Amino acid sequence: MEEKKVRQVHESQEERQHVRVSLKGSLRLRMQSPVKGIFSLEDVSLGGLSFIAGQVSLTPGTLCHGEIAFRLGRANLSMPVSFKVIYQQEGSQRVGGQYTVIDQQNTDLLRLLISNYLAGELTELDDVIDNMKRENYVATRKNKQQPETRTLWDRVRALFGSVLFFVAGLLAFLFVAWKLYQHAFLTRADDAWVSLPAKTVLMPENGYVQLLLPEGATRVEQGQPLLTVSSRLVARLNNGVVLDGLDPKQVRALVDAAVFQVTLNSPCDCEIAELSVRDGEFVHKNSVLMKLVEPGGPASITALFDGSADALNVGVGDAVTVRYLDGVVEESATISQLVRDEESGLLRMQIIGARELPSSAQNQPVSVTVHPAWLPVL
Repeated sequence: MEEKKVRQVHESQEERQHVRVSLKGSLRLRMQSPVKGIFSLEDVSLGGLSFIAGQVSLTPGTLCHGEIAFRLGRANLSMPVSFKVIYQQEGSQRVGGQYTVIDQQNTDLLRLLISNYLAGELTELDDVIDNMKRENYVATRKNKQQPETRTLWDRVRALFGSVLFFVAGLLAFLFVAWKLYQHAFLTRADDAWVSLPAKTVLMPENGYVQLLLPEGATRVEQGQPLLTVSSRLVARLNNGVVLDGLDPKQVRALVDAAVFQVTLNSPCDCEIAELSVRDGEFVHKNSVLMKLVEPGGPASITALFDGSADALNVGVGDAVTVRYLDGVVEESATISQLVRDEESGLLRMQIIGARELPSSAQNQPVSVTVHPAWLPVL
């Protein structure tokens, strides 16, 4: 009888995903788990753990929450974990579980403990602290792709973007340079306004004013009646007029009855710049009644500067730049007078401009800029 040769085939053991080591520790299950208690660890890995459950029965698929505790010298290292029960052996009551929740930092600590155990080294508390302080994570390296050949449209668009950024940078540079030029070389007046050639009509006597101008009139001709001033004789007597040959009663009656009227005429063909009185108003002597401006005359500008003429490096006859309220810039205005203003203590500069302004421009604010003679006007 021939013996049958039996070919013995051994089942290949399933390759483990993580290395298991027998670290001394304990597992403490919390109240959220089906059971609560402290159990001894059999082994632990980066993917799961096993422990002796004793008389506790845990069916596969049960979700447990707890923490793993290791003894490091005089300190305990605790790691919170959540795991799912995979199996429970009937004879040894050994329970195996797979992690469902464990953070990256605890995973790094487990890797440190397992590496030191396999290398035959002791893990101390200083090693754990150094591992927690060390930055163990890096950004994922990007895969370099081969550059694609750019089309004509891509090149034109890139060129347009480069030119656009260049122009924007150039404009910004010119703006900064212009501001530095103004700050370093140009001096602006603290205050400046337009002063047109004007004539002022004053009240000759104390009395009442009656306007003779048409309603809404803005221009008057030379010799045209402007207004009538009515005053009693008593005002003239108070100014030193003496009447001889009259007794006191006669003088008093004459004074009370006598009324004098004076008509004031326009001294020029002018525009009415300002009317300071109303019809029938009582006005005192030497009060301003109205201001008349000669149209078409050159504008006179008054400017106040903080400093001296030597500090400004200007003199009579030098040119200054005047910017009017409507945006017109005049570069040919010349300085006619430089005096110290008694009221404000500032340098008063009288400027004659070539531009003809309407009467409405009287006292209109302007901007006056003084620049050194060796610099061009920008």
